[in-house]
Amino acid sequence: MFFHQNQTSEIKKFYYKNGFAVIKDIFPKEDIHKVKKKVLSKLNKKNKDYYFEKFGKKNLLRRIERVTNYFSDIQNIAYSKKIFKILNVSYKNNVLFKDKLNFKFPNGAGFLPHIDGHFFWSKKDEKKIQKGWKVYSNKFTNIAIHLDKATKKNGCLFIANKNDTKKIGKNWGQITNKLAFNTPNISKKDFNKFKFHPMEVDIGDVVIFDWKCAHYSTKNKSKNSRMILYFTYCQNKSKKIRNKYYLDKKNSQTDEKFKGCIYTKN
Repeated sequence: MFFHQNQTSEIKKFYYKNGFAVIKDIFPKEDIHKVKKKVLSKLNKKNKDYYFEKFGKKNLLRRIERVTNYFSDIQNIAYSKKIFKILNVSYKNNVLFKDKLNFKFPNGAGFLPHIDGHFFWSKKDEKKIQKGWKVYSNKFTNIAIHLDKATKKNGCLFIANKNDTKKIGKNWGQITNKLAFNTPNISKKDFNKFKFHPMEVDIGDVVIFDWKCAHYSTKNKSKNSRMILYFTYCQNKSKKIRNKYYLDKKNSQTDEKFKGCIYTKN
């Protein structure tokens, strides 16, 4: 599960079998500290891409979507040679699909076990139902870059082997129809079919995982933050696919038939 960046063949073999891997010490800690410090000093909480959660009477910052638009240092990381070298263990012709920074300050909530991109959605004033991320590509890879040390106590990421997903479905349609209605969330009755592994990693470590790997995290019960950059890449020839995704997300809807649409609820 844990590798160093010079173990390319070992990483590729493990990733191909399991759908995820952890690569240690990709980014120097001092560089990550600088990025984190710059982000925290330049927060614009009125920005429409900032999302919050209620904790008592407080509004905790939960995440920033399209984070590469606002911080050049983060944009440089997303398009760095280091990241694309890691992506090559999955497949080539990768383009950035979506990007966010998850904060998870003390008491920050986790998220339910889910499988990325497997849900239905529709555009406003349109009856056509879209098939989640499958509209944009058939292959997606997530990169999680840790700005803080991640532990079980502060709500680290838990990831399951991609083969566990085959227990509920062999393809996009079968998988999606087994999930909680119109969400990517795993139903309670299927939870025990997945064996989740805690990603307890250090600052500057990178976790790579396939979009079919189920994953979740728990509440931050520590006194420290657990900030993670999430970059999702897809196999697509068009570099404009990211713009299309965010435009679709903006123009999506939630109605009674498709209550809980991920584009408006997550």
